[in-house]
Amino acid sequence: MSETPSICFVASIPMALWSFYRLLIARLLRDGHPVFIISSDIHPLEEFERMGCTVLPVPITRIISPWRDLLSAIQIFRHLRRIKPSIVHAHTPKGGLLAMIGAAMAPVRCRLYTCHGLAGETETGFKWILLTLAERLTCALAHRVLVVSPSLLRKMDDHHIGSDAKKLILGEGSACGIDTTRFNRTPELIAQARQIRQSLKIPDDAIVIGFIGRLVPDKGIHLLVQAFTELYRENDRIRLLAIGDLEPHRGTLSDETNRLLTEHAGIRRIGFTHGIERYYACMDLLALPTRREGFPYVLLEAGAMRIPVVATAVTGCVDAIEDQVTGLLVDPHKPEQLVDALSGLIRDPARRNEMGRQGRLRVEQGFAGERLIAEHLKLYERLLMKA
Repeated sequence: MSETPSICFVASIPMALWSFYRLLIARLLRDGHPVFIISSDIHPLEEFERMGCTVLPVPITRIISPWRDLLSAIQIFRHLRRIKPSIVHAHTPKGGLLAMIGAAMAPVRCRLYTCHGLAGETETGFKWILLTLAERLTCALAHRVLVVSPSLLRKMDDHHIGSDAKKLILGEGSACGIDTTRFNRTPELIAQARQIRQSLKIPDDAIVIGFIGRLVPDKGIHLLVQAFTELYRENDRIRLLAIGDLEPHRGTLSDETNRLLTEHAGIRRIGFTHGIERYYACMDLLALPTRREGFPYVLLEAGAMRIPVVATAVTGCVDAIEDQVTGLLVDPHKPEQLVDALSGLIRDPARRNEMGRQGRLRVEQGFAGERLIAEHLKLYERLLMKA
């Protein structure tokens, strides 16, 4: 890039930026670009400050709250008017909406929004209308709209969200690619995983089905628990490793699902944790029976770790998985398909190994972080040239 513009990233929660854009932000800082982070004052916001970013905490709720949302938008506007960034790059539905409103008022000459998924995709009635209108407003205020997957782009087109002239996909999709060095099944990582399995009292010969995500109905964890209990009755050497936190505001699980997650002899549940790659290395396959996604990173990370995956054939998942090659796609409305797919892979180690090999190859060829970082830098430059 011929100049050193400042970039301001905005998201409802800093973990979204930390998980998907940390390497891009590190590259910008290394190249001498001032980087600002506007997000809720929760972990890991402080980590961005240690990297060298200027951190501007603003409380941004993930639920609809008109009064608090208005106050947050005003704070974002005041920050942007003061720091005058060259580019605002916003993420997450609520963070994107408030950032685009504040950036348009400031005004910021380059406004970029990345759509990671449609919050209203599984809603109905008034809530669907409200969330869809909010997404349309966000896209209308943005100069360009990045879409993380082809299937999400089709869904946005179906609902008339964003103009065709504004929307684009970088590379083959995803937010900013995968760190293929971090997510790699090295001997050191395998040794750490062996220790984790021992600490969780998982036998060496057990087949571990992994789940990583929020423990909410939208992610289908209740369907996976049901499928696992059925499979466990036939084979008590399998284990389910569920990694994630409960988020009651995103929907509650049944008492029975919560009981099984806590008490079932074959299930190990832990909260979100650092060094997630160590836990991937504990798994033999990964399942994500989700209802909706934008582009599920856990499927790419599993692929990079040579882990075959089973997921529902919904938005995002159909782009992350090459069906029958890197994993299996099942009908989200037919739980018996989830059971059959998991059962087949549990019984077929050779197929698991081949799918894992193909998954790693696909991530290396299409979703390596270095490639997506370069694509973002080129886009920033094009935006500045047109501003």
